[in-house]
Amino acid sequence: MPLPPAPADTAAPPGLARSLGFTGVLGQAIAGTAPTATPAVNVALVFIAVGSGSWLVFLFATLAILLVALNILPLARTGSAAGSLSDYVGRGLGETWRLVAGWALLLAYLSTGVAVLAACAGYTATLLAAFHVALPAAAITLILGGFASLLVSRNVRLSTGVMLGFELLSIALVLGLCAIILVRLGGAMDLSQLRFEGLSLQGINGALLIGILSFAGFETAAVLGDETKAPLRVIPRALLATPALTGLFFVFSSYVLVLGFNQYHIDVAATSTPLDVLADRIQRPELGILISFGATISLFGCTVATLLATSRIAYALARQNALPAALAKVDPRHGLPRNAVAGAIGLVLAAAVGLAFMVPPDTLYDWFGSFATFGFVLAYLLTCLSAPVYLHARGELRVSTVVLSVAGILVLLYVLGASIYPAPAAPLNLLPWIFLGLLVVGTLLSFALRRRSASAAP
Repeated sequence: MPLPPAPADTAAPPGLARSLGFTGVLGQAIAGTAPTATPAVNVALVFIAVGSGSWLVFLFATLAILLVALNILPLARTGSAAGSLSDYVGRGLGETWRLVAGWALLLAYLSTGVAVLAACAGYTATLLAAFHVALPAAAITLILGGFASLLVSRNVRLSTGVMLGFELLSIALVLGLCAIILVRLGGAMDLSQLRFEGLSLQGINGALLIGILSFAGFETAAVLGDETKAPLRVIPRALLATPALTGLFFVFSSYVLVLGFNQYHIDVAATSTPLDVLADRIQRPELGILISFGATISLFGCTVATLLATSRIAYALARQNALPAALAKVDPRHGLPRNAVAGAIGLVLAAAVGLAFMVPPDTLYDWFGSFATFGFVLAYLLTCLSAPVYLHARGELRVSTVVLSVAGILVLLYVLGASIYPAPAAPLNLLPWIFLGLLVVGTLLSFALRRRSASAAP
């Protein structure tokens, strides 16, 4: 039976005000990717794996994520809601898969929140140490989490505006370092990067996985579907602009930073802060502190974006009777799902602060960031499957849609396979099974809540 055509624009639920334009939605999406974390951390990891072919890896990763975005666009243009990709999945694949996608995103955002908050605390500790100030990791995490919570709990226009400002500032700092490197080297062409020296099949898998996952979070633009003034126009634009703009930034910054690593003979594998070493080599050590500051505010912005996304997914699930109804209540003063916001903050802070007493920030970032991978990839994969099914039901399926869907599915299956095989060392090898267990338990819980709600209905 064909699905009914989606309305041209759906009315926001009572209490949720449509107050955001393109800038606010773009701020959410860009902050969700924490773009400065890529040159600060991921470029060095990719360089270790593939050497001077790093920029090519980020170029391929950009094209792969744009492919995923192109699969999302037809769905984003025909309807919007706070459920984000889970609502898109439900339109084509039905309610069961809508719940699976919703829980995949909820687990991914909760885990990402812990990861980026821990990383932000680690960078903050490094900055404080430069000024001979030392605080326990748990205390720093609690303070940063408190500030992020205040932003998420206020007007959504304020929080998205602050996020975009933070990200633009941090990107400007990285671009400043790149400009100085190019000036110092006289705009030298790095032939080793054009010859892809160090590029090998053995290193490509891990490097491309890092490159693709650098974009995770770009889809958080869609969680603002109930709070955007013209969501069917604005959200698709943000979903396409975010990977395009951040991809250009990643390719350019990776090329220039690798140019610096090569020209100044920096042993990237021997240091945890290669950009600080690079800043010292170009005789601008203050840039190392500024880049650390840029990474800190970028990760803080990502923390805010992730808490916001988590609360909106929880709110959407509650409206579908898949989580307790209390999470669907909206504060009439600020137009926010207050209980869902409080729940997201409570879970992320409890995990991040509690584990900070026992586990270093970089290890937490590794554990929880890796865990989030499975949620993002599953949600993207289901969306690529849903798009052609939904469009076929509407009588709008084209050959290009099928080609994009198949290509997107193949890319995501590759990412999923690279995440699992070869199996990483413990405890990372347990993460797929922990994710699967929580996904099954969460989905079954939602079914139970729906049955209870249906039986209680008059």
